[in-house]
Amino acid sequence: MTLLLLFAPTFFIFAGLYIFQSVPVTFALFYGWLLLITIVFKPIGLRYLTNKTALFIISIGAGLGAFFLVIISVGGALLHNELFESSQLEFLLKSWGFTGKYTVILVLVLTLVNPVLEEMYWRGFILQKLDQIKYKVIISSLFYSLYHFLVLLPMFKEPYPVVFFLMVFLTGMIWGWMVIKYRTLWISIISHSLADIGIILLYFKYIL
Repeated sequence: MTLLLLFAPTFFIFAGLYIFQSVPVTFALFYGWLLLITIVFKPIGLRYLTNKTALFIISIGAGLGAFFLVIISVGGALLHNELFESSQLEFLLKSWGFTGKYTVILVLVLTLVNPVLEEMYWRGFILQKLDQIKYKVIISSLFYSLYHFLVLLPMFKEPYPVVFFLMVFLTGMIWGWMVIKYRTLWISIISHSLADIGIILLYFKYIL
């Protein structure tokens, strides 16, 4: 059962992008799975931001997220010509249905829905599921990074898919450690959302 939970998100990303070749279908499969598991198993870790630690939690999440956003923005501005071919990437995204009237909806999903569901699944539910395993943060971060690699592979020039895979893995490790240390998902959700916003800004600036 645990292996199924670890591999399922990667399977749905693979099916959506490589079999159906559709971002909307991928989103439906992937986020449908995350939402189903979240509803059924109700992962712990979401505290209400009304206690005395609320400002502290928000500050850490916002500060960490702002750091990721700056790194993504500056890195993209300096290296975008080296990272990808704009015309080829635009063609790929169009072939996947990430264009036209659905773009705004897809962007909202990535910046609002994605951080919440991914953090509840990986840093909430999966870390809880692996609670008795010594290297639970490493394992959860590895499988979290795996399906990102499937997305990155056709989008970026070599060796950047591998570089970004390692960066996603490291980021997952940081978020996992934060959740364990502070016993809340809000830090990882807030910083994850800001990181996703940085990625979307690069899309609008250099691809759209």
